[in-house]
Amino acid sequence: MRVIVADDVPMLRDLYRQSIQALGVDVVAEAATTAELLVQVRGHRPDAVLVDINFGGHLGRPQDDDGLHAAERLRADDPRLGIVMFSVHMTPAYLRRITAIGDGTHIGYLGKERIKDAQTIVDALARVTAGETVIDGALAEQMLRTRRVQDPIALLTARQREALELLAQGRSNKAIAERMKVAVPTVEAYLSEVFKTLDIPASPDDHKRVLAVLAWLRSAGARPPGARTARDREA
Repeated sequence: MRVIVADDVPMLRDLYRQSIQALGVDVVAEAATTAELLVQVRGHRPDAVLVDINFGGHLGRPQDDDGLHAAERLRADDPRLGIVMFSVHMTPAYLRRITAIGDGTHIGYLGKERIKDAQTIVDALARVTAGETVIDGALAEQMLRTRRVQDPIALLTARQREALELLAQGRSNKAIAERMKVAVPTVEAYLSEVFKTLDIPASPDDHKRVLAVLAWLRSAGARPPGARTARDREA
């Protein structure tokens, strides 16, 4: 897997590069600015990029989003480029914008402080390269707790919602089964009902899983920028 690492802090760039290289990732270039990132991607054509959202503004403010603007431009150039974004301050607002980039696939969002080891980064890069949507588990749980109830997700049983939440955290059917303390076929049955309830069309299993995660994100509040709720319209 060929990857470009982009962060404005030299020490962090070196740390990420050395850590993922040790696990077999080919880091073909580094970037200290968004402009440099765009040039490097066009020159090297990597499989994926690891991008800091903030690039100099690390307070979690809406204006500290140079990395997001770069991701939007990268997606316009290549719909299948894997993009893993990370930030010190994880916010639903960032996730809304990230999942609105392109069709919401081939992209992920991790919290810097919650990255346990380099394998977490490598796994996320591999998954977005394969077309998945990757969400930091803590943010996934937070958004589930604040989920709006007037949506198709509300039609799922408690166990089906639990399986979908674990799926949104990037777990395999086997890992979901272990967490829920049930057999793998039971998880497959739960997810089959989830796909039917969410009206996800027949397609390869990997694609159905991505569509289910995107539906969960929309339910949890990850609407595209500018979308208005009924409460917004009444205000």
